Amino acid sequence: MYAKVVVAAKTTSDPEKLASFPPDPNSSQSTINTVAKEILLLGGNAIAMEVNTRSSESVDKLFVRIATELGRLDVLVYNSGAIWWSSVAKTPVKRFKLMQEVNIEGLYSSIQASFPLFEKGGWKGRVIVVCPPIYSRFFRGKTAYAVGKVGMSVLVKGLSMDWIREAKTDMAITGIW
Repeated sequence: MYAKVVVAAKTTSDPEKLASFPPDPNSSQSTINTVAKEILLLGGNAIAMEVNTRSSESVDKLFVRIATELGRLDVLVYNSGAIWWSSVAKTPVKRFKLMQEVNIEGLYSSIQASFPLFEKGGWKGRVIVVCPPIYSRFFRGKTAYAVGKVGMSVLVKGLSMDWIREAKTDMAITGIW
């Protein structure tokens, strides 16, 4: 049984109060609790926990809980993201900082916090990151957003190279878009 961790920007709700289940995954009724319930109903193991990816302490608490309750980590999926598609001139500094904290810093702290669990598992695992390929069209009209998302792509490439150098041949990191 895989111990999967999905770090995603979703709210919380009571899935028992939904008129129909499961909700459309793109609706506001789809939350960390409804995703966890779906996984449990399918026979998997899930932990629904609010995590502020802007706080390394909050991220660390997630991985401590994973270690305590599941004892291992096989796959980390980072799908958290803050978005603001606008020109640099129309992107306030406060919004820019939010995107960097959630997108690149949240990913970095999640990866750092996952290392003890991957190490415990003999460095056999996967990290999947929702981040873009780097191409010029991506920057048009959304440069401030692209700064953090492309930073995520750089982290994917760099960590992949680290693991090759460190002979961690059973670890993989993938950026998907």
